[in-house]
Amino acid sequence: MKRILFLLSLLTGTTLLAQNGLSSSFGPVEATYYGNNIYKVTVRAQRAGSEQISDAVIAKPLPHVMQRVPLRSIGRDSFQIGASPVLRFSLFQNGDTIGFRFAMHQGERWYGGGERALPLNRRGYRLNLNNNPWYGYGEGADNLNYSVPFFTSSKGYGLFFDNPARSYADIGRKQASSFEWGAPSGEWSVYVIFGEPATVLAGYHKLTGNQPLPPRWAFGNLMSRFGYTSQEQAESIVQKMEAEKVPVEAVIFDLFWFGDSIKGTMGNLDWVNRQKWPDPKGMISGFRKKGINTILITEPFLVETSKNYRASKPYLAVDSSNNPYYLTDFYFGKGGLIDIFRKDAQAWFWSFYRHQMKLGVEAWWGDLGEPERHPSNMFHNLRDRGQKRLFKADEVHNIYGHAWTKMLFEYYAKEYPARRLFSLNRSGFAGSQRYGIFPWTGDVGRNWSGLRAQLPTLLGMTMSGVPYVHSDAGGFAGGEGDGELYVRWLQFAAFSPIFRPHGTALYEVDKAAFSYPSEVALIDTPWRAPAKEAIRGRYLFLPYNYSLGYLQATEGKPLMAPLYYYYPADTNLARIQDQYFWGPSRMVCPVLEKGATQRRLYLPEGTWYDQNAQPFIGGRWIDYPVRLNTIPVFDKEGALIPTQQAPTLQNTANDGDAAALLYYVPSDKPTRFSWYMDDGVSKDALSKGKYTLLQCAGVRSKGVVRVSVRPSNGLYARKSLLLLVSGINTRPALVRVNGKDVPVDVAAKPGTPEVRWNAQRHTVQVSTGKGTRQALSVEIHP
Repeated sequence: MKRILFLLSLLTGTTLLAQNGLSSSFGPVEATYYGNNIYKVTVRAQRAGSEQISDAVIAKPLPHVMQRVPLRSIGRDSFQIGASPVLRFSLFQNGDTIGFRFAMHQGERWYGGGERALPLNRRGYRLNLNNNPWYGYGEGADNLNYSVPFFTSSKGYGLFFDNPARSYADIGRKQASSFEWGAPSGEWSVYVIFGEPATVLAGYHKLTGNQPLPPRWAFGNLMSRFGYTSQEQAESIVQKMEAEKVPVEAVIFDLFWFGDSIKGTMGNLDWVNRQKWPDPKGMISGFRKKGINTILITEPFLVETSKNYRASKPYLAVDSSNNPYYLTDFYFGKGGLIDIFRKDAQAWFWSFYRHQMKLGVEAWWGDLGEPERHPSNMFHNLRDRGQKRLFKADEVHNIYGHAWTKMLFEYYAKEYPARRLFSLNRSGFAGSQRYGIFPWTGDVGRNWSGLRAQLPTLLGMTMSGVPYVHSDAGGFAGGEGDGELYVRWLQFAAFSPIFRPHGTALYEVDKAAFSYPSEVALIDTPWRAPAKEAIRGRYLFLPYNYSLGYLQATEGKPLMAPLYYYYPADTNLARIQDQYFWGPSRMVCPVLEKGATQRRLYLPEGTWYDQNAQPFIGGRWIDYPVRLNTIPVFDKEGALIPTQQAPTLQNTANDGDAAALLYYVPSDKPTRFSWYMDDGVSKDALSKGKYTLLQCAGVRSKGVVRVSVRPSNGLYARKSLLLLVSGINTRPALVRVNGKDVPVDVAAKPGTPEVRWNAQRHTVQVSTGKGTRQALSVEIHP
């Protein structure tokens, strides 16, 4: 009878009360259904500090559930949910800490939890869910800048604890068979998402949102360092990059744009020294004429020696007496922290952004947003979120950066509704991705351990629902000027969501700090050429990368993913964390050891092709030879990869004449890929249909390779379309393009198809003689 009443309560959209049978020592236990095998379990405990202050979830529960929610009591404060698998959990409260304990299975692996330089399988660790800066970190750093309380199990489900307080997840550390989550305040709830890893991640994005499509220039080379100290220096380095024919999409200015020193200037929020910055508007305008955007750093702290500290006092977080909190042990100087949760504080803060955007600034970099210094006895006012009391720092810590990113997104959308926001921010929370956040992995050490730490850190973040995480390519802190490390890091960064070389280059500002340039044009000759080659590769595959952004925006798919994401049944892949998928078709194996001449790597089942179009049989380990200019990248059979070709590299503002090239690796199984094109800047491109989708398809049947490209419309197109097909071991007997036979290795008239076979690389290239506005159909007969 109790279970019947439970079902009826769900069917009528009501909550399940204690008298219906699901009660606990702490209060009623409710269950709601969100569709797609997503359930929320909430404990309605009668205790202080139980308010839900997170806005991470934007999905709504179904008002009428047409199937039974599989939750039932199995003992005092113990429950189970699900059918296959069945999850058993209990509730607990120790002092102020409330939480869940889930029973774990033998061999069960756990992934996620945000930014951590730990093994991808986080079982055996106690994770502090506490956004935390870590200067100069490397392998083993267990608590970095961006925590997400979302975890995926290898047993077919995921858990999301929507609570932003400083909390923890103990995944078998205290008790080997128990996953324990606990928090001192906030709502006592968990979302359970059933399915394979890809299904669980998609379910999480259903709850919290996908990331909007970035501006196209964000996929190119972003020029950055700590930091440019004058207008003359920044303009000079841009000129050197141009001389080396290295494209630049943006120049990113660290804290010296608002002050001459590292300490004592934070909060100026303007170009104070006009001797070093005589004409910021002119500099920004000059960059824009070259297709280069300007990005400025800001921080939510204001030190007392800054010119805006006095005016900021009404908008600062407070102490227990409701006075502006005075930080005395902040690295950059004594001062205060903006109470970012207040609308009046946001409006005051935004006024400085608005002023710089009128000068031509395009995008923003938010630093120290953990917040870096956030004492437990600091208080925040959440009245604009409907709350009546002050909240301690510990209760809101993990959503501070989220609230800041949301503020920028909403103000930017209001005042610049046609443009896409690019917002670098070091910290956030669940759901921050829908506000266009592009986090980096903090102040990593400039050493090989720092590079190796990036793979589990980035992959852990992408499986925590943060798709555009990236690193300071080349490393940030310390170092000894290792050119080989710089090259290997850039090669890795070329296959990550954002490509942004960035490191400490202080020189005269701090002679004690080791300085090394981040810009390729300033790198010593032996290392410059392979570093430039990595950038060239980044631009060659920009159409593929941009299409991955489209798939994230529309379907919630990750740009980079651990191997187990696509092969959940292969236990070999579950243990590999130094290889990953870049999109659905490419496997990347960065070189992570100094002086390496070969790279040991694992190929999953199937046939794989390296970048020389050479085939390799999968399901085994291989030792792949590498040189300094080599990063092992393999395309799996069936891959359809959009690329572009141009005589010289151009930034995205000037690459309209580049030829479009579709690369296909034949497979007996039909495959498809959506090649996305738009103007690269319009915010409403997707919602208003202002884009072109090239629906690419390929298959090999009875030896005949067939490839088609069909545009949805001709709004956006390239003037020239090429097709490159690998795995063609003998000269084709017949090639048919759009129904007409075309001779092989015969020069064609302009505007007509031409076919070339490369006997050494076993490839066929078809120059269609047309652009991408026309449909294309190609048959290659053996």
